Formats: sequence, C-alpha cells, structure tokens
Amino acid sequence: MIRYYRLKNGRVLLIRDAKVSDASEIVGYMRRVTIETHYMVTKPEEVLDVPMERSIIRSHLSNPRKLMIVGVLDDRIVSLLSFSTFKRKRVSHSGELSLSVLKDYWGLGIGSAMMETLIEWARKKGIVRIQLEVLEDNERAINLYKKFGFIVEGRKRKAVRLEECFKDTLIMALILE
Repeated sequence: MIRYYRLKNGRVLLIRDAKVSDASEIVGYMRRVTIETHYMVTKPEEVLDVPMERSIIRSHLSNPRKLMIVGVLDDRIVSLLSFSTFKRKRVSHSGELSLSVLKDYWGLGIGSAMMETLIEWARKKGIVRIQLEVLEDNERAINLYKKFGFIVEGRKRKAVRLEECFKDTLIMALILE
C-alpha cells in the first residue's frame, strides 16, 4: 500500500506498509516517541529490539488481517499505526488499533491521514469493529478518534501507572457498518 496526503503545512506525507528493513528505524522511532510523551504505555526501556521488531513486521506482512503502516516525511518515519484483528472466530470481525506521531509533527493532519488509511483498509477487509484504549487526558487523540466516529464505551480505572500517579484509560470503538 502506498498513499500520499497533503498536510496542513502543504507538505506531502507518504503512507506505506512497514517493511522488514524499517525495523531499526522503527525501534529508534519508538524510543523517541516513548520519551516525548507520557501518553504511551510503553516506557523507553521496554521498546523491542531490532530482531523482535523484524519478527512483528513479518507477522503483520504475512497476515491479511493485520496492518502496520508508517507515515514518512523527508525519508524519515514520523508516524506508526498498527492494527490486528482478534484470533478467536467470534471476535475476528474486530481488532485493536495503536497509533503514534512524533511530537514535532503534531497538528499537521498526520493522525487523520493514518486513520483514513486504516478505515479504508478495514472496510475492504470486512472488519466491523476497530477499538483502542487511550489515556483519559490525551485530549488530542480522543478528539481525533471522535472526529472519525469513535465513541467512548467504557473506562478502565487506574489502568496506567505513571511515576507520580495513576491514570484511567478510555475504551473507544468505531463500528464500520
């Protein structure tokens, strides 16, 4: 998959499938994005190593019901989205989304471009439900998801432990019918 989106600043974002050769850059990207904000559940020291990342990319590439895409500007990964459907037959119509954007690129429309790409792909695959969890104070992400029709279905109390406190997460979902 290859798509191009014109961003709010006029630049063009390339969205494409992650490749095994991206593994090292993705690991560096994940280390940076986990340092930049507390909204990520993963801590920097918990980021996977390159061989494990290669394995995850291969898994997504070999499964038609998984998606891993990167947003690229200036030959650099600035966004990552992964989606996996659930394995059990009774819930295989749905899956879980994870999306991140480097902080320097917030507010340009990259999250929206990544979401549009996922939703179009999911519709073609016959996926009915996309769900996610988001920290309760991540207003930027919550607003993005609501813009695409996600609704809050529930709350997990004290689901994430930050250094100084606990945070709730919101369970959000989009039904594609």
